[in-house]
Amino acid sequence: MNLDEIRSLLKSLSHADKQKLLDEWPLDVQPFTEFAASDKPILSALELSLLPPILTNELKRQNITYEEMAMQIGVSISTFKRMIANPAAAKAMNLHALLKELGVKVWLEK
Repeated sequence: MNLDEIRSLLKSLSHADKQKLLDEWPLDVQPFTEFAASDKPILSALELSLLPPILTNELKRQNITYEEMAMQIGVSISTFKRMIANPAAAKAMNLHALLKELGVKVWLEK
């Protein structure tokens, strides 16, 4: 199975199935951040709807509270909670700061 087939399969899943997949996936987010030998991402696009559970799982895994992380990235707790609930609506620089603090490597494309 190639990357395009995997992407197509993931996009075709219902929201409930995507959530089930995330719940069963190990808390390690490396599949979304590791690079293959060709320097191309293993998964080049992550749907923003999948990001909230990844973020909450990573915060739990690292034993970081919302308050601590909000302070680390320089946003209010209410802004942080909105970022977790709806990353698509967050400012890119705030979302990038959060992901960087969690150790998640990301790239932005216009």
